[in-house]
Amino acid sequence: MPTTVPLPDAARVRGMLGLLFDGLDVKPGKRFDVSPASGAWVGLYVGTDGAPLAVCVADAALAGYAGAALSMLPPAAAKDAIRSKDMTDVMVANLREIMNICSRLVMTDASPHVRLEDVHAAARAPAGVAAVLGAQKGRVDFELNVPRYGAGTLAVVSV
Repeated sequence: MPTTVPLPDAARVRGMLGLLFDGLDVKPGKRFDVSPASGAWVGLYVGTDGAPLAVCVADAALAGYAGAALSMLPPAAAKDAIRSKDMTDVMVANLREIMNICSRLVMTDASPHVRLEDVHAAARAPAGVAAVLGAQKGRVDFELNVPRYGAGTLAVVSV
């Protein structure tokens, strides 16, 4: 069954997020736990009518590494955030910017327009996230290695 919004391939992810992280390595990743207890962070994308259409889920490692790297915070700060599953306000704001850019991963000229509703810790995600995860028609996972920080996984899920 086709998805409402397209799913990206590794080249598209590298092309989009590689603009933020020079030398970003992207390859197919393993499915990971996106449950509320996982420590993951979720970007919820909605259509023009406000209906949830997609999510990007960063595991705790990717959220911490990417959130720290965007402001060039020390890698040790990222490791602390990953271990505690508690990111600083700066890391969360940076992740929000990254997830906003990720909206381009689930749009083409022929697809519905989507916008980032917001970024949420999986433990505090709104009902729209559960709606997308529960009705998913497509999912793709990527391992991203943020240079000088570390690797984590990004899942893109579409209804």
